[in-house]
Amino acid sequence: MFVPVTWHHQDPLHLTEDEWLPLIKDPLIVNEDGRRMLAYLYSQPDHQSSATEIGQALGGVSQQKVTAWNRRIAREVYKRLGRELPKNLKGGHRFWNALLDGDPNSEKNAYGYFIWRLRPSVVAALKRSGIV
Repeated sequence: MFVPVTWHHQDPLHLTEDEWLPLIKDPLIVNEDGRRMLAYLYSQPDHQSSATEIGQALGGVSQQKVTAWNRRIAREVYKRLGRELPKNLKGGHRFWNALLDGDPNSEKNAYGYFIWRLRPSVVAALKRSGIV
């Protein structure tokens, strides 16, 4: 039976920094676009931004393209780990929050864009990875 859950403060993978490190260093999981996206997020205050702002910073890439990069990384991580994808409230798969969480104080920024925040274990792994 499907039981929907919200994404708030939920880490679907519970991976440590040491578990994230080989995943984010693997170019079959995180390609060049993904590396650019993660490096940009890492560089931002509180390691957070919106997909729209990431796209703008990376040369005018669409929000949909940035979301696709994140979804691709998450899909590959789940596949590599042999884990089932979590479901969203509508019964589809939720990819975005494998690497990310929302801002606990506000879902959207001043421009109305949904905020993505890198998980602390991902931040620590990125610091060691050579990507940032």
